Amino acid sequence: MDFKTVIERRHSYRRFTDQQIDRATLEALVTDAKQAPSWANAQPWQVVIATGETLAQIKAGHRDRSRRGVAGNADLTVAHRTAWTAASRQNMATWNREMSQHLLANDAQASYGQTQDDLFNAAALVYLVLREPVNEWAVFDLGAFSQTLMLSASNHGIQSIPAYEVVRYPDALRDVFDLDQTHRFIMGIALGYRDQAAINDFRSSRVANQQFLTIKD
Repeated sequence: MDFKTVIERRHSYRRFTDQQIDRATLEALVTDAKQAPSWANAQPWQVVIATGETLAQIKAGHRDRSRRGVAGNADLTVAHRTAWTAASRQNMATWNREMSQHLLANDAQASYGQTQDDLFNAAALVYLVLREPVNEWAVFDLGAFSQTLMLSASNHGIQSIPAYEVVRYPDALRDVFDLDQTHRFIMGIALGYRDQAAINDFRSSRVANQQFLTIKD
């Protein structure tokens, strides 16, 4: 697939079909992702992927906690919107307005919360883990790894969404994967094949280059 097409087809999809992803494909995505650049070749990432019975267990536990209103306790401190720059807050407000309008126009307001409770009906959940001590450069490396993985998924015809919701309850995840407290769940990516639900038709806008780009000769 042409690389520009790969980029353009990568969107954050919020509802997947029941079609499964085979193990060989998941391993291929990780093999591609590990080509991401890494500070001094540290390659700090660890990856755990849930499918099958493990995935079902995680989904059931997450749905129960979410619907009971159990507060999340993500390993990364959640940045309140007031902690972001004015430009970023404006972009967030634009996204909220556009998403709300899309859901209202498609009579799909209830679907947003439901997809989160159901962890997007993902065929696989990819957890990106760092061992303590966690530093900012390792987080950068993990970001490069995650984007490369999602682009590889796009190239394989698989959709994705990186989401706080996936790592909302890290203590439960450590129990499932038998990991100790030194393993920090930094980000989770839901993978699957696109469902035809209206929520998947939403496309977030991007600001014009001149609003953030400086090229100085």
